[in-house]
Amino acid sequence: MLILEKISKQFDNKLALDKIEGRVEAGEVVAVIGENGSGKSTLLNILGTFLKPTEGKLYYNNIDVFGSPESINEYRKLVTYVSENSQFISELNLKDNLSYFKYIFKSEKDIYSISEQVGIENFLNHKPSRLSKGQRQRLSLAISLLKDAKIVLLDEPAEGLDVETKAVVKNIVKSFKDKGCIVFYVTHDEDEVEEVCDKILVLKNGKTTFFGNVDEFWEKYEKFYSVTYYEGAKKTTKVVNIDELRSIQEKGKVSHIRNLGLREIINLSEELVKK
Repeated sequence: MLILEKISKQFDNKLALDKIEGRVEAGEVVAVIGENGSGKSTLLNILGTFLKPTEGKLYYNNIDVFGSPESINEYRKLVTYVSENSQFISELNLKDNLSYFKYIFKSEKDIYSISEQVGIENFLNHKPSRLSKGQRQRLSLAISLLKDAKIVLLDEPAEGLDVETKAVVKNIVKSFKDKGCIVFYVTHDEDEVEEVCDKILVLKNGKTTFFGNVDEFWEKYEKFYSVTYYEGAKKTTKVVNIDELRSIQEKGKVSHIRNLGLREIINLSEELVKK
């Protein structure tokens, strides 16, 4: 179990995170969503112990992670981090990269079976510079699978990638979940959220605007729609709740209705949500 207790992070005059709280059980996947600058990467860097919180506590199985150098080192052995900017050893081919990280992690896992799992078995003799963005992300995932991690941090690993690679990412997340790992998964893809995530953490300007399970999230937000309608000759498009939508349908000619996407949802004003 991982507990975030009022975690804050200050950078000079900028408060990047403000009293973030939450509790995540083994085998749960948390979707972390928010616009650029909302604090997502800062949070993952704290969860990975690359940054220390200015205030607050992080507990893993009731141990204060930042309580001592020893607790930090023990926790780090359990963490794996995948970002869209993962670094590899450019002079080595993929097979040797995997062999190197296998040695670093003291892993007994088979690099060939992991390569097949992520779909890079045909590129093992290539150097990272020859890979596409999607193939590089698959290599990052392969390296993460070499480690016997309990906490998995995924910073938009499928952002801007092809459908096939996105499917690989989702399957890997499911495999982490099945192993009982705690996964923090930065994504704005609704299919990924629905298929693999148990909870959603929404950050805005460093603050939590929502933390709960996926059903609770949609119960709060799915009542909002973007509607295009006519009032006489005037065409209007706006975001409305279900009651306003019914009123518009009764009074005017509706041209188009659609549910909001995740990126739109996270930018809804609190005043509109409270209506």
